[in-house]
Amino acid sequence: MRALWLIRRSLEEQPGGDTIQVLRTAEALGKLGVEITMTPTPGRNLEHYDVVHLFHLDRLWENLHHCRMLRTRKIPTLLTPIFWASDAFDRYGRSLPQRMIARSLGTGALRNIRLAYQWADQIRRVPSSLTETRLALGFRRGARAILRSIDRTLPASVAEQRALEKLVGLTVPSTIVPAGADNHMFHLAGAPATRTGVLCAGRIEPRKNQLALIRALRDTEIPLTLAGKPGPTAGAYARQCRKESGKNVRFLEGLTPDEIAGTYREARVHALVSWYETPGLASLEAALCGCSLVATEGGCTVEYLGQHARYCQPDNPASIRRAVLEALEEPPSNSLRER
Repeated sequence: MRALWLIRRSLEEQPGGDTIQVLRTAEALGKLGVEITMTPTPGRNLEHYDVVHLFHLDRLWENLHHCRMLRTRKIPTLLTPIFWASDAFDRYGRSLPQRMIARSLGTGALRNIRLAYQWADQIRRVPSSLTETRLALGFRRGARAILRSIDRTLPASVAEQRALEKLVGLTVPSTIVPAGADNHMFHLAGAPATRTGVLCAGRIEPRKNQLALIRALRDTEIPLTLAGKPGPTAGAYARQCRKESGKNVRFLEGLTPDEIAGTYREARVHALVSWYETPGLASLEAALCGCSLVATEGGCTVEYLGQHARYCQPDNPASIRRAVLEALEEPPSNSLRER
């Protein structure tokens, strides 16, 4: 089988959890004999492929054009949506101007404004985008157009599928493809006898909510490690995190996968207090490495972690602190690691 994967342009330049998901899945399928071509631009020789795979429902400025072209070629098309409606984050976690728009005009209006900005940026970088496809005049409308064009979605959870269908008002043919972590790289072997402190692995950005975690542990002596680079538009947020950090906080950037795995194994607790996750690859990796987990209920985390994590409210430092303190006092879940 020959598969064409249409990936985001910045997949490796601005790596995230989706980068690992895409690259590891391609690697595994390659071992099964699937020939995969990964590119942000499909080209014209689509007859060489048996199936086309899209990623990120919310990247309408790229995927609408792809879907329009693929519909005329009648090639079987899949979509991994990697999507969650960000209503709570829009109202309470974004920058002040965006929060005001979401609260006064609604989260749908903010979503449309952000989409218009992305369209403008796409047209600036690729002027032909203006004539290649019709602009999406609204996120919901554009998302519905994509979902009607493809053959099947591959959400990571039942919760993601239901949230997607609720947003667009469509019943979408889907196959749940659970996310997983690499237990050859992330494991207990080599873990020190005594583990200490709290780790948060991930890009430093408002959605990941590291500032709330810093504030929750600010007047404690609990060691807190933030492992990750600032997000592409989160420079000011990252600087605020450093400004408000006490002596108990350290920042690690540019770690290799092996180094990240070692950092997991040194920590007693991994805290990912994001506004939402689908489900948060770092939590899965941390569980494999023997960390107790702190998470929020935003996204599909509960579907994955169940009763094996301590949950907190992302906008409540006291709630975050309480969950961390409780997690520090209990052993990691062996059953979650096996799951």
